[in-house]
Amino acid sequence: MSLLVLMAAVSPAVWRIAQDQLVRYGQQEAEVEPVAYHQAGADNPNQPCQQCDLAGANLQGQDLNRKNFRDADLSGATLTNTQLINAILHRANLKQATLQRANLQGADLSEASLIQADLSEAQMLHASLVKADLTYASLSQTELRDAALCSARFHHANLSEASLYGAVLREADLSKADLRGADLRYADLYKANLDGANLTGARLEFATMPDGSTYNQGYIQAINPSQGCDPNATSAKAR
Repeated sequence: MSLLVLMAAVSPAVWRIAQDQLVRYGQQEAEVEPVAYHQAGADNPNQPCQQCDLAGANLQGQDLNRKNFRDADLSGATLTNTQLINAILHRANLKQATLQRANLQGADLSEASLIQADLSEAQMLHASLVKADLTYASLSQTELRDAALCSARFHHANLSEASLYGAVLREADLSKADLRGADLRYADLYKANLDGANLTGARLEFATMPDGSTYNQGYIQAINPSQGCDPNATSAKAR
C-alpha cells in the first residue's frame, strides 16, 4: 500500500497526534514548553504551591500573582516576564533562576535563596528580601524602590543602575557588589557592609550611611525607618 493511501486511512485526530509527537521529539534543540501552574503541584491554580518541586520549570509569562510558593524549589526555573505581584516566596529556592523583567512588586522573598539568579530589569517595588541570599545575583537596572532588604546578602551581586531609592538595607552585605550608577537616594545603609563595593556614579543624596551619618548634611532620618525589617512580621505574613 502506498504512503498516500496509508495517510488517507489514518483519522485526522490520530494524524494530528503523530505530528505533535514528531514536532516534540524530532527537534534536537526544541524549547521547553511552559509548565502550567496547576500541573506543577496543585490540582487547582488557585491553590497554594508550598514546597512544590518546580526545579527547572518554564513558567515564563504566566500570571502567578498572589500565589503561595513558600519553601518551593524553583531552582533553575525560567520566570521571565512572569507576574508575581504580592506572591509569597518565603524561603523558596531560586538558585540560578531566571526572573528577567518579572513583576515582583510587593512579593515576599524573605530568607529566599537567589544565588546566581538573574533579576535584571525586574520590578520589585516594595518587595521584601529580608535575610535573602543574592550572592552573585544579577540585578542590573532592577527596580527596588522602598524594598525591605535588611540583612540581605548581596556579596558580588550586580546592582549596576538599579533603583534602590528609599530602600532599607540595614546590616545588608554589599561587599564587592557592583553599584555603579545605582540610585541610593534616601536609602538606609546603617551597619551595611560596603567593603570593596563599586559605587562609581552612584547617587547617595540623603542616604543614611553605614556609620549612621547622612550623605547630605541636615538630613535627619531615613525615609522608611526599619520598614519591613521585623523578622516576626515577615514570618507571620508568609504563613
